Amino acid sequence: MAYPKHVQRIAELLGQLAGIGPRQAVRLAFSLLEKEDAYCTEFANLLQTMRTQTACCSICFRSMETRGIPHCDICNASGRASDKIMIVEKEPDVETMERSGVFNGLYHITGGVISPLEKQPGDKIRMRELFARVKTHPARSSLEIIIATSNTMEGNQTANYIERILQPLQIKITRLGRGLSTGAEIEYADPLTLEAALKNRR
Repeated sequence: MAYPKHVQRIAELLGQLAGIGPRQAVRLAFSLLEKEDAYCTEFANLLQTMRTQTACCSICFRSMETRGIPHCDICNASGRASDKIMIVEKEPDVETMERSGVFNGLYHITGGVISPLEKQPGDKIRMRELFARVKTHPARSSLEIIIATSNTMEGNQTANYIERILQPLQIKITRLGRGLSTGAEIEYADPLTLEAALKNRR
């Protein structure tokens, strides 16, 4: 039995979002159909304005409110440890780390991980931008890059690739240590686990 065409199309669009499977997309589409008009109107309006009123930090690639400056509040903060840059896969990883309160440095969001068949992996994880950032860092001699990709096959492969690309710059590169179990993602880790992983980085 076919769904109404608008429900089907909404489900198809929702299915293109990260972490949304076909069945979940259909459930979400019907859930939207059941919402009141005021909710749907506000939802539609926010979707239209989100792109114009939300910008991307030119340094770490974190989302931020558009306010006439190219950098987010973390990159702009004077009290952060600028000689430590943590590399994470996605924006929720930054928010998780910030809530934990165990890290006071800066970030680089890769935007994902690489797979064995990637033709140009550096483009996918913003490697050119990271390389240039590290190469021109004013305190490069004391800089530490902390690789905090997930403890999964793809996450570890991404970490290996980052290490290999940054190695010629002769900087200190560490990874999160014990605390994160195999298959664990930063986004879902609790503060104690993150603290242990950060303290035991190697």
